[in-house]
Amino acid sequence: MCSPIALTLASTIVQYQGQKAAARAEQQRYNYQAQVNENNRIVSEWKAKDALDRGGIKERQHRLKVSQLKGRQMAVMAANGIDVTDGSALDILGDTAFLGELDALTIKSNAEREAYDYKVQGSNYQAQSQLNTMAGQNAYTAGNYNAMSSLLSGAGSVASKWYAKQGN
Repeated sequence: MCSPIALTLASTIVQYQGQKAAARAEQQRYNYQAQVNENNRIVSEWKAKDALDRGGIKERQHRLKVSQLKGRQMAVMAANGIDVTDGSALDILGDTAFLGELDALTIKSNAEREAYDYKVQGSNYQAQSQLNTMAGQNAYTAGNYNAMSSLLSGAGSVASKWYAKQGN
């Protein structure tokens, strides 16, 4: 039959190893989450770039459509004998250019806002990743302290049982 000293010693060792394993597992869990957040940050950066690229394409397409509209307006007015360099005709062409430019700038601004939102989201993912990495390190350190505490407590218990046995 096992002595109480041997059982206490075995229990202490198992508890120590269990707390060390739990600390490693907790750190790995936090590290995994940190990597997921880092991947999400990268995806957010890709989405930000994509938003700017799409916005640039839409802006150029819109400017081209406005240019074509102005050309058609000039052709129709000239075909009807209207001087396109003066008066109402010039005002119409100026308004078309102004409103077209306003729309193009709105398209660009919307794309920049969308990209900014993705960049902020990416920054949040990065901060969470760093926080998870720190939490993992803290969990590992705390687990090691707990394991050492168990080891010392168990050693004290073993020693007191050993001394009590020696006194008999």
